[in-house]
Amino acid sequence: MMAVIRSPGVNESFPHDETLQYLLILCSKVALNTFVLSFWRHSILKSLLGLCSVSMYVADVLLVTAVTGAWLFKETLPTSTSMCFILAHGSAVYALLPLPILICGALDYASYPHLDVRSSSWRRTVCYCTVVVLLWASACCYTYNYTDTQPMEIYKDTARVLVCRVHGSTVVFQFSMQISIAVGLILLFYFKTTTGWIRRANKLAELRDTAFASEKGQMLAYNQEGEAGSSGIQESSPPLFVSLTLGFALNWIPYLLMCVVCAFLGFVVPAYASVNLLWMACANSVLVGIAFWFRSARTGPLRKFPDDTCLWNIYWQLSKGTTPTVDAKLTMRTYKMFPKPAVPFQEV
Repeated sequence: MMAVIRSPGVNESFPHDETLQYLLILCSKVALNTFVLSFWRHSILKSLLGLCSVSMYVADVLLVTAVTGAWLFKETLPTSTSMCFILAHGSAVYALLPLPILICGALDYASYPHLDVRSSSWRRTVCYCTVVVLLWASACCYTYNYTDTQPMEIYKDTARVLVCRVHGSTVVFQFSMQISIAVGLILLFYFKTTTGWIRRANKLAELRDTAFASEKGQMLAYNQEGEAGSSGIQESSPPLFVSLTLGFALNWIPYLLMCVVCAFLGFVVPAYASVNLLWMACANSVLVGIAFWFRSARTGPLRKFPDDTCLWNIYWQLSKGTTPTVDAKLTMRTYKMFPKPAVPFQEV
């Protein structure tokens, strides 16, 4: 795709410089990324995807600084050359990074200790920082050698326009579309019972705030209803993967719908202008949900997951038909966490 650097103005002798428009777009992107960081701030430094997101935020700020410099010194520097250099390299790097970040993030969660951020160590953080530096260095070296940064002239409606070749992120687009299709098909298959499950999940979320916990949060009580009532709950409870999909969809359906609408309208966003932290947060929720699904038998819900968006423990309880309670008169089972990963739960 092409980015317009300079377009003909009212008078063809004085073409219109588009640098200020790009600066406003990038500032809006940084503002939206700041909003994403605000609801991901608790666990963002505890995972590889989170640290990659922080590095992308820093890169966005540097990109805004570079464009601001090109705009302020446009009288002394050739704006077309500098802007094409910034936009071409920025879009190329942002287009290259999503795939290796997804692969490294999946490997990270496959080896994450208990899927609990409290189990993360400083050695793991150092490893994360090393991987992030290597990813950025590899992407920058590749784009430096293979990116075309020369502006070119094209004719549009007999008018001469100066443009620059930029890139879109195919990985982000395909990932968002595939996740949207998968989530849509699962929810469509269970459409008749979805509304009831959402109401029950909301009740569980309300009860969670009053659930009994020990002083360090290591023990949690679950209400086990009588045998006759329990069978009814279990029959109407969704499978675990459906329950986790529902928990993911309730938080990310606006973003997924936006991606689908943009795809149908043919609206393509260059990689340097996309709100990459929003996609990173969505990808983080997907990977955490998949990892939790595969390891739920050993992990259980008594964790502080490396995801601040989805309430995974609530939807685990929804699939198991359990209810947090503080009523000591009810029949209870108490699950206690042990440090050994081989025996994460013990019924007492």
